[in-house]
Amino acid sequence: MKIADKISIWKNKPFDKETINRVIELEENGDELNERFHSDLEFGTGGIRGLMGVGSNRVNKYTISKFTQGIANYLNKNSKKKNKTIIIAYDNRKNSKFFSNEVAKVFSANHFNVLIFDDVRPTPLLSFSIRHFNADGGIMITASHNPPEYNGYKVYNRFGGQIVPPDDKKISESIKELNFNEIKWDNKNSNVKIIDNDIDKIYFQKIISKSVLKKNNRKNLKIVYSSLHGTGIKSVPPLLNEAGYKDINLVENQCFVDENFLNTNSSNPEDKSAFEQTIILADKINGELIITTDPDADRLGVGVRDFKRNWILLNGNQLMVLLFSFLIERKEIKNEDFFVSTTLVSTPLFEKIARKNNIEFKVCHTGFKWIADIIEKEKNKKFLCGGEESFGFLYGNEVRDKDAAGTSLLFCDMFSFLKSKGHTVISYLIEIYKEFGFYYDHLHTITKKGEKGTAEIKKQIESLRLNPPKKVAGTNISKIDDYKTGLSYFKTGKTEKLDLPKTNLIIYYLEDNSRISIRPSGTEPKIKFYINLYSKFKQTFGLKKESNNLEKRAKQIIKHFS
Repeated sequence: MKIADKISIWKNKPFDKETINRVIELEENGDELNERFHSDLEFGTGGIRGLMGVGSNRVNKYTISKFTQGIANYLNKNSKKKNKTIIIAYDNRKNSKFFSNEVAKVFSANHFNVLIFDDVRPTPLLSFSIRHFNADGGIMITASHNPPEYNGYKVYNRFGGQIVPPDDKKISESIKELNFNEIKWDNKNSNVKIIDNDIDKIYFQKIISKSVLKKNNRKNLKIVYSSLHGTGIKSVPPLLNEAGYKDINLVENQCFVDENFLNTNSSNPEDKSAFEQTIILADKINGELIITTDPDADRLGVGVRDFKRNWILLNGNQLMVLLFSFLIERKEIKNEDFFVSTTLVSTPLFEKIARKNNIEFKVCHTGFKWIADIIEKEKNKKFLCGGEESFGFLYGNEVRDKDAAGTSLLFCDMFSFLKSKGHTVISYLIEIYKEFGFYYDHLHTITKKGEKGTAEIKKQIESLRLNPPKKVAGTNISKIDDYKTGLSYFKTGKTEKLDLPKTNLIIYYLEDNSRISIRPSGTEPKIKFYINLYSKFKQTFGLKKESNNLEKRAKQIIKHFS
């Protein structure tokens, strides 16, 4: 459809006067008008995410309601169940509560029973609640860790995991078939009921019941926590407190819900600047452990002290191998049919640990929805844990998404156990490196915004696919896995078929056992370069020294792709 035709649609019913007047204003700015209408907001990566505002390429009442109508049509068409139930949760972002009510209206008008939370809640609680209430799906109004000007929602299936193919593609087709005037709204909210905090208490007890330490074995830890103005304040401190950790010190000016993220440099625990105020408070009170969570509280960031009492901010790969190793040490797993899972772009060290301990290992595409999908498909086996490099981890299957609260408790238990034995998290990490070798991980992103940026991202990745380098930063490439073609290309000229479904991902394997993975972001206008560098452990090993050496090499690799 031409932009002019789209604009014409947006200047008539069902659009309200405010929206129509805003479109008329935008017609005076051709570039801005083009950015907002050059394409339609895409349904993908388990839902939608984008900038808020008027336009077909923005998150607003009408685009979000159209997506919801498409989902309702799909579920009504593909389920014979008469009384279907949807659960809706929302985070602290601007318009999140408003959008949640609009989504509720659409589902109610389409004869769904709707359960909606009475206040902001974290994503993992929604996942837990879907299975607890035997619902047919769920919607989480959030843009996760994106900047404040973004919003959107994640779509969950009846198993509590984010939707995966073929459902996402079929839902997308259902949405594309719709016109805006086909959206149904129930303005009386006749089928909507409220969920109160009783479910939070049930969730906490379930998490605590499967923890690996008994309450009386938990040492007194001085914990510093920031929710970065997000929903984690509803889950992390109360869960830790209920489990027995009482010395929890909040960064007060970041631990109230705020749609503008007023007192933060970043709402993403992957960003070191998100830790500035937690570090200041921890130094002031001599804290031992710092924890941050993203707006919808599925991602977890952790900081611990090194041997010189300086703060080390653990990356997502380090977090998952530490927790996996701890679970192996604390649980009796040898005689049980456990399995673990991680994603293609996460650290190879996770697989090494699994193989060494004879634990079944399953790899999947990027995104925790794929780990959740494996858990459901392998439900006759016991899922131990799964993790991904983007600060996501899950222990057990009470939740079917990464869970910052449950992982916070597991990490505190690991810290407490190590402390009781006279060890530290860093000494434990070094022991892992001694056994398996040292991995240095770095994520490099290139951002290209707008319609032009989208085209440039596509062009750059295609160039890396069609004209791959023979060596990177002086090291030969031994193999290339191209998940778009579904083939592995070896230096010798041999090819092999890849097992996983096709997707836009390229992995370069270097002869020194290092690896570079390249893919477009599914939620932001970025190219992502996941760099995993390897070095053998030496007796002279120093974590900081070796990290600095490999950091220099990572910079050489980044320069190669710049």
